[in-house]
Amino acid sequence: MDQEQPVLGVDIGGSSIKFCLFQNGRVLADATKKYESGTSPSDVERMILEIVKEWAFEGDIGIGFPGIVDGTTIIDAPNLGKEWEGFDLVAQLMSWSNGQVTIINDADAAALAMVKQTPDWEHEDILCLTLGTGIGSAWLRKSELDAGTEYGRMIHPELNCSLEEWASVRTMNEKNLSIEAWSERLTMILGYLLKTFNPDRFILSGGITDNSEQWMDIVQTRVAVPVSISKYGDLTGAVGAARLQMV
Repeated sequence: MDQEQPVLGVDIGGSSIKFCLFQNGRVLADATKKYESGTSPSDVERMILEIVKEWAFEGDIGIGFPGIVDGTTIIDAPNLGKEWEGFDLVAQLMSWSNGQVTIINDADAAALAMVKQTPDWEHEDILCLTLGTGIGSAWLRKSELDAGTEYGRMIHPELNCSLEEWASVRTMNEKNLSIEAWSERLTMILGYLLKTFNPDRFILSGGITDNSEQWMDIVQTRVAVPVSISKYGDLTGAVGAARLQMV
């Protein structure tokens, strides 16, 4: 059945917010807005409202949020600030939205965009990772979303730091790592996750995957299960957030 109206997908990240209009499996429009005045709840609300007005949008909104979400309430937002703790973003947006607003962890949203992206997705346990300011994680277990994993925050027993502190894109930028050095770090993380959780496949998303030809050979030759790239690239989280309204 065709989707009657487009949905606005909002992927709130650590350095920017990505937006897309999504309908019937297609991205109709997209935009990326970097934080200019801050990352507080009021700053983020203003940026969402700007897009709604710019696109004259009047439908449902799905949001992927970079932290732990309980219902409609933010529990924490490690890359955005303590102002978010206990904040109900859905209630705030519903005060002016003409449609329904739904929210989910950003990595869980991204996993929704990766449904049907591999031939055996209904029969595999797929660990989906979002590579960016942090490392987000979610499972597609034989087509069912298994949310709330937050593996990026796990402490690696040999590295004495979290997985995202070792191999996030932010770490690469802060430490001025070459793409080769970063991919070696990513391989270590994938190997650890494979040994610990035994997925059948990894699917990776995030802006850095738009240039995956620079590093995928290093990763795939050293990881014992298939590693795929989301077909939506940097818009994976926004598309998944939009799909949240269709679940």
